[in-house]
Amino acid sequence: MKKFLVSFFVVLLSVVTVFSSVTYVDDLAREVTFDTPVNRVIVAAPSISDYLVTLKCEGKVIGVTDWDTHIKSEKIGNMVPLNLEKIVSLKPDLVFLTGGFQEPEVKRLENAGIKAFVINPGTFTDIYKSLMTIGTILGQKETAAKTANDFREKYVNISKQATNRTNKPKVLYASVYNTVTEIWTAGTGSVVNEMIAYAGGLNVAAPYTGNNGWLSVGPEFILSTNPDIIIVPSYYGDTAGKELLMKTPGLKDVKAVKNGKIYIVDENIVSQTSPSIIKVLEELNKIFGENK
Repeated sequence: MKKFLVSFFVVLLSVVTVFSSVTYVDDLAREVTFDTPVNRVIVAAPSISDYLVTLKCEGKVIGVTDWDTHIKSEKIGNMVPLNLEKIVSLKPDLVFLTGGFQEPEVKRLENAGIKAFVINPGTFTDIYKSLMTIGTILGQKETAAKTANDFREKYVNISKQATNRTNKPKVLYASVYNTVTEIWTAGTGSVVNEMIAYAGGLNVAAPYTGNNGWLSVGPEFILSTNPDIIIVPSYYGDTAGKELLMKTPGLKDVKAVKNGKIYIVDENIVSQTSPSIIKVLEELNKIFGENK
């Protein structure tokens, strides 16, 4: 009888743990069906690696691009074009990649018999959803829910604090390289515009937009909007962009320049629209709070 019961429970357990086929929709509105658990992952975009690190799923990663600084794993080469021969040799269950310039790679992967899933967030809500989706695909649904909810709670709380702030500073986000004649800034439709609002600032470029919310402006725009604060992104922490703005004679009377209110943020984080962006949001919230 004991032997029969043991056998019965072993069979029952095996039935319970059988993987059920499940379908998810990626950010290209593609339906991707998984018939087996996803345990071997290649991450073809560094921004997506940040999600896996946040979810503590690095152990499932078997390959990353040469540009990845988040996860140490076997290198597969460039983001575009993807090295299909290398990817196929690693026998992944799934390749995560992003949208935009990587979209053509989806068809190439599919033609090679490799399952692909596109993650292309553009807002804080999208980041929350992407955490949920990636974590669930990787079999970490509970962890994903907790991590995503923690992320959302942080930016919602910061936004609530900033809402009650009076005399919000006027802010310009200015990507400056070599010259002030062409400055890239973030208008409506960009995650940076959303981040400035959540942190309690008034984005002077909010009335405008462009491709993914980005547009090019010149020194005349800085003069006409006269921001209280200028945020300058930098990949390596250098101050070249800030110094260029400070040294441009025509900008000396702009409030942010005159008062030395030009701040540098990590462009590696801001440009990726991934969970780590919360660090920059917290930083901006502090800066804006100190400049009431």
